[in-house]
Amino acid sequence: MSTPVAHRSLVLVGPPGCGAREAARQAAAGTTVEPGFDRLVPLTRPTVRHGIVAGEREAAAAVLAAIAGYGLIVELRVDGVVRDRLLDDLRHAGPLEVHTVEAMPPDLDDESLALLRSIAAGETLADAAARLGISRRTADRRLATIRETLGVQRTVEAVAIAGRAGWLG
Repeated sequence: MSTPVAHRSLVLVGPPGCGAREAARQAAAGTTVEPGFDRLVPLTRPTVRHGIVAGEREAAAAVLAAIAGYGLIVELRVDGVVRDRLLDDLRHAGPLEVHTVEAMPPDLDDESLALLRSIAAGETLADAAARLGISRRTADRRLATIRETLGVQRTVEAVAIAGRAGWLG
């Protein structure tokens, strides 16, 4: 039996729930995702652990999980020395990404995000609508709602906000 390849560690700084949303997204994509950083067992397949780091105990548990070969999704809730030590230790344990996540607007659902992803990938609105199984007019209305929700005038601005916030995957 071969040892599974560790996933990267992903540290998210943002509103409550940003880690759970990312964990759900990865689980939907087929990744094995488990909550918490403790109760570590020998890995038989690549697995990602997710949870909140609000103090030294959680930070230490997250580092131990990374050393054990788990990928991590860390919702960071600490500043100062604990934060700096955690990030430094995770960098030594393997690949690390740190992202600041903006709050997800409540009206921006998965279908809207799929439309934004298609446009960000270079599809025309008509092609994106056809691929998503909606009419061109519905796609146009949905895009107008996205722009209004995000408070921008142009689609390129909406795509830029979604990209910076990590909503495009």
